[in-house]
Amino acid sequence: MRIKEGDKKEAIFNATLKLITTRGFHATPMSLIAEEAGVAAGTIYLYFENKEDLLNQLYLSLKQEYSKALMAGYSPELPVRIAFELVWRNSLNYQLQYLLEFSFMEQFKNSPLIEKVTLQEGWKFFQSASELIDRAREEKIIKDIPADLLVALFFAPITELVKQHLYSQIELSEAYITTAFQGCWDAIKN
Repeated sequence: MRIKEGDKKEAIFNATLKLITTRGFHATPMSLIAEEAGVAAGTIYLYFENKEDLLNQLYLSLKQEYSKALMAGYSPELPVRIAFELVWRNSLNYQLQYLLEFSFMEQFKNSPLIEKVTLQEGWKFFQSASELIDRAREEKIIKDIPADLLVALFFAPITELVKQHLYSQIELSEAYITTAFQGCWDAIKN
């Protein structure tokens, strides 16, 4: 079946996501990505300069999707704690629902293949989350700690919960999720 022109880039992204998360960066040549995507090998180079460009663009595309999912239902009028819980639960739900996507983002951001400019661009998608954090600091609801530390204390535990859940070590009941959120909140609240 022939892939429509507009769908080729998406097919390449999907193939890359699947192959990288199952085979790794180095065991996934462009020829295999093209085969998996159902496109000619040269077609990839119409959209991407090279493999690193493909990976960086895929990362940014996924970060943009993740940022939208993270802020779904958010309004600046929400009380800070409620907004933080909404964002936290959105992150948990995203990680559970989009395992390959989140796994790729985690792998890639910790690889030497990611470009510094890609990391900087990726953060721009989280402007609403940054504004929420700034508001919480101004209102002295959360600790005035560096953003990277805040992310580690508040969001990193979600990834660990998802891993434990996937390996059948824990059941993510509503009570468990509520307790986990409260622990993360307690780590950053003033």
